[in-house]
Amino acid sequence: MTWWMWVLLWLVLVVGAAVVLLRLALGLWRKATAVLTELGRAGEVSAALSEQVARLRAEEPREPVVTTAFDDPVAMRRSRTQQLAQRTRARRRRAGLPRRTLAR
Repeated sequence: MTWWMWVLLWLVLVVGAAVVLLRLALGLWRKATAVLTELGRAGEVSAALSEQVARLRAEEPREPVVTTAFDDPVAMRRSRTQQLAQRTRARRRRAGLPRRTLAR
């Protein structure tokens, strides 16, 4: 082989390697931009959710229930039933659901 064949061979190898590296870099760039776009969208969703959580926590403060072994079970059950009813009414009010009745 003559010297210009060696030069041509090395030129083809270098150009081929450059093309492969360029394709890999372009694929990496596309994936990185897609990840950054999704991260931005996730940040917006997270901010909206944290605002909603803060609004709901401020809207309905709950009082801790302290019970002892000597409390009246009937009074405790009545209190628990009232608390569940209040939470259900608040949840339906937030969701805009109608009140459930026994009438058909």
